Amino acid sequence: MLCQLSIRNIALVEDLTIEFTEGLNVLTGETGAGKSIVIDAMNLALGERADRDLIRAGQEKARVEALFDLSGCDAARRELEEMGVDVSDGQLVVVRDLSLSGRNVVRLNGTLAPLAGLKSVSALLVDVHGQHEHQSLLDEDKHLSFLDDFAAAEIVPLRDAVAQLYAKWRALAERSRRVAGSARERAQRLDMLRFQTAEIENARLKAGEEEELRQSQALYRNFERISGALGEALSHLEGGAEGEGALDALREAAAALGGAVRYMPELASLEGSINEALYTAEDAAAQVADQYRSMDYDEREAERVENRLDEIRRLEKKYGASVEAVLEHYKEISEELLSLQEDEEDMSTLEEEAGRAELQLLKAEDALRSKRQEAAKAFEAAMLAQLADLGMGKASFQVQFDPLPEDKKARQALHSARGADRVRFLLSANRGEPLKALSRTASGGELSRIMLAFKTVCAGEVGSMVFDEIDTGISGRMAQVVGEKMASIGRERQVICVTHLPQIAALGDSHHLVEKVSDETRTYTHVYALDEEGRVLELARMTGGRELTEAALANARELRAAARK
Repeated sequence: MLCQLSIRNIALVEDLTIEFTEGLNVLTGETGAGKSIVIDAMNLALGERADRDLIRAGQEKARVEALFDLSGCDAARRELEEMGVDVSDGQLVVVRDLSLSGRNVVRLNGTLAPLAGLKSVSALLVDVHGQHEHQSLLDEDKHLSFLDDFAAAEIVPLRDAVAQLYAKWRALAERSRRVAGSARERAQRLDMLRFQTAEIENARLKAGEEEELRQSQALYRNFERISGALGEALSHLEGGAEGEGALDALREAAAALGGAVRYMPELASLEGSINEALYTAEDAAAQVADQYRSMDYDEREAERVENRLDEIRRLEKKYGASVEAVLEHYKEISEELLSLQEDEEDMSTLEEEAGRAELQLLKAEDALRSKRQEAAKAFEAAMLAQLADLGMGKASFQVQFDPLPEDKKARQALHSARGADRVRFLLSANRGEPLKALSRTASGGELSRIMLAFKTVCAGEVGSMVFDEIDTGISGRMAQVVGEKMASIGRERQVICVTHLPQIAALGDSHHLVEKVSDETRTYTHVYALDEEGRVLELARMTGGRELTEAALANARELRAAARK
């Protein structure tokens, strides 16, 4: 059960906490007061898509928190425990933070969790019906999901089994089709793969080889420049025909200072520095000399390096931008080559396996269809009972299954992860009228009531239900009927309802008023829990507009008195 919702820095909200009670909670307010903001914040807490525009202007971050009582929600508790969330106290605190930088953080009882995990858990706790969701009734592709949700305990295991068998059959059928494709195309592909693998294998490429070759190439192409630089450096260090070198100059400098140290002892440190520089220079000169004498231009090796790089570049143009990419391509085509070779050998075996897999799938689909048809009867009866409660006692409702084709290829085209069934809901709102598709027979007010009936029938273990202006298209007596139905649901689970109809608002176990206020600089949305007198005033406003006449107040008190009965 959703007990409390805290909102901070969302749209027109600065800091707001709403405590919902058990039973039917109603939210009312004038158009534009911010009722949709409350629902948006609730959807955020339930894992819906986050839009940075929801963050209040001038703020960097926003937060929503929701507190759930997990009593009776065993499926949600199991899901949370599998995620590593501690629920030993029987409660769940959801915290969701948004920021302008795009960072989106979800915590469940203080434990960081992925958004997908929050959505999975919240779907077991709360069912939200948005303003336009009744349009989903007109989408016949979604009707099968409604039926499956109604009998989930019996249907879902069979549907999961079908999904596994479908994946197995599809993989085998696809492989079989690929193997059974054009023999010429397959032979051409095999020839090409064999040529490519042989070409790369013969090159004997090694990761990192190209970089080493480029270093050797640079050495051979610049051999004379390098050798000349070493010789010149050695001449400057050791001297030669042109005169003394740097080493001789350092020795003479050290000797000159050594002769003066006896007269000026503080020169000893300078003498030591020059001697240290001399030792370093002598060591460097020895290394330069060794490097210079070892320089040897190997013409055959230089040619081999150039040829090897040419070969690598040729392969890279064909198979990848680097040696590593060429080797990765080799791995991929080797696997494909092996697969095609195995396919050639196993072609008949594949066809047999695909055939057996399809027989298993057909059997599982038939079992699923049988269970769905059985569930459809119970679903029809439950829907008729709910529709009768909602003032549609003369309506007829039927779940229609499309017949399965006899043709094998046509039947194969129906295979899917959820079975081969195609269903649609048919309705006759009035006695004597033929059953028709919902899109052809239901008015806006009827769709709202049908959706309420669906939500009631398919609620399962969900502890809370949220209705955002489900009263679209209804008024008068029907508004009273819809309100009584929601109040009836509220005896078994928590209901939160955004409404603009006083007949529904009067029936709430609690009533919250959403109101927009402004000061000199900002606009704020507040939500107030109304006491009895406040409820009467708000019902009078909803009934008579801004003028609180005695007639409007009297009508509001009558609505509350009738609701209490």
